Amino acid sequence: MKEKIRKKILELCLDEFISMEDVKKISNLFSINSRDIEKISLEIGITPFRYKRNQATISPKMQLTLFNSCVAIVGCGGLGGHIAENLTRVGIGHLILIDFDTFEEHNLNRQNFSSYENIGKKKVAVLKEELLKINPTIKIETHIKEFIPKEDFYLLKKSNVIVDALDDPKVKLELSFLAKNYEKNFVHGAIAGFSGQFCTNSTLENLYRSTDKGAEIFVGNPSFSVTFAASIQTSEILKLILNIGQNLEDTVLMTNLLENEFILL
Repeated sequence: MKEKIRKKILELCLDEFISMEDVKKISNLFSINSRDIEKISLEIGITPFRYKRNQATISPKMQLTLFNSCVAIVGCGGLGGHIAENLTRVGIGHLILIDFDTFEEHNLNRQNFSSYENIGKKKVAVLKEELLKINPTIKIETHIKEFIPKEDFYLLKKSNVIVDALDDPKVKLELSFLAKNYEKNFVHGAIAGFSGQFCTNSTLENLYRSTDKGAEIFVGNPSFSVTFAASIQTSEILKLILNIGQNLEDTVLMTNLLENEFILL
């Protein structure tokens, strides 16, 4: 059966890419789901057409690695929602989304998929619905709950990377220490106004001397700061999974978009 599927993929592909329409044809022909067909395609070097613009930057072999990877995003507000979309579009195969919150009107300035229609709806439920429209073969696991690190860390154990998209410094700190104890890759990001801070595989104690509410409570978070920060975190996630480039391990990146300052500490 698998060999027949491979032959059909090779027959239908064009320039080493296969379209979703052809994936559906194969799915109907062999009664196999589209996700499994995409995995077989990537294993033989045929890339789903949605990733054509990843070409050269992300090779078919890398694309398969992303497909086989799992990323857990803790917090699905401003940062988490945009990171989730970035990862869905770039080709991560499995997402774990954790958040207890619902969309409110004040989220409209920055949070992905927030709209008047979605006010009052659970963020992770909306995210899952919208992300599956972008990539119907992605596996998305959702947990609608307030994340308590010591009680809920088991939800993250299957992930290759844990993403901190939380608001509460106390929870950020606890999560960072647990990630280190369990030897899990951990990507931190935080923003306030024009400023941001980012690091990888750090326990954050030098960044949060106090567990009071973060600076964003006082200065807010405009849309462009959120999308910028989400891109930085997404890049760190990919570098960890693909083992490429220079990540922010043992380093802190401080950014100030108002003054165009980018400082590595």
